[in-house]
Amino acid sequence: MTLDRRLNAVRDDLADIRLRTTIAAPRYAEGRPARVIVGRAPVHRGPKPGSPLDTHYHYGERVLVFAETRGAAWCQSCEDSYVGYVSARHLAFGEAPSATHFVANRGAYTYRVPDLGADPLDFLPRHSPVAVAESGIVTRDTAYARLDNGGFLPESCLANEPPRSADIAAAASLYLGCPYLWGGRSFLGLDCSGLVQQAFRDFGIAVPRDTDMQRETIGRPVAVTRLTDLRRDDLIFIPGHVMIYAGKGRVVHAYGGGMAVRDDRLADLMKSNGWSFVRFAVRRP
Repeated sequence: MTLDRRLNAVRDDLADIRLRTTIAAPRYAEGRPARVIVGRAPVHRGPKPGSPLDTHYHYGERVLVFAETRGAAWCQSCEDSYVGYVSARHLAFGEAPSATHFVANRGAYTYRVPDLGADPLDFLPRHSPVAVAESGIVTRDTAYARLDNGGFLPESCLANEPPRSADIAAAASLYLGCPYLWGGRSFLGLDCSGLVQQAFRDFGIAVPRDTDMQRETIGRPVAVTRLTDLRRDDLIFIPGHVMIYAGKGRVVHAYGGGMAVRDDRLADLMKSNGWSFVRFAVRRP
């Protein structure tokens, strides 16, 4: 049996012990629980410098670590199951503390001291779960929260519950103008499937990371032969790309052709790229 190694912790020398009855491996390991303690942890396909970048884990994301090699941890996200290598410095081992709040803005900076004039310590993406150790720390009329693992965050960036949006297109539109970044999933940079994934988070729905996975798992196929067949929040797939239909002939997408998250007229994109609906697979969430 061939397993998708993006979603299953399988190497030539080692595999997740949960796969023991599925695939033969020289040895198996039980994943050690850990959490991401930096805003964005790059996830690479291999442990060596220069290995392809596949995605990012975000602050507070729970992972299972199966092996460590020269400071690189081979792990799997408990959020979207994506497997890869991250710097071990970006993880804290052990069960994650219960979240008390969530980053409700598009993202928020943390500081070494409770002062907006200080150098930023890190950037926490939208939805990041945080454990507040102390609140109500006021500097020049701005209230700060001290996080359990250090750093201070303006309290106005936090909410007691994860942030929500009116619909998928509205959630994606929060990122308009953000730069395109291969493997990106945050306000500092997104790719097309990362934008879809983050938009669905505004509804508490975890969807797979990559475009092909999303095409096969989100919603149901809908036959489309003209623009009027589309409805707001439809996902439009072409090979290697996904867009969110925003209505009135427009789409929101993280577009490598423009290196940004954009609101474009679908007809213009189709004409300039030579696309036709014959090549589209549309899924309605």
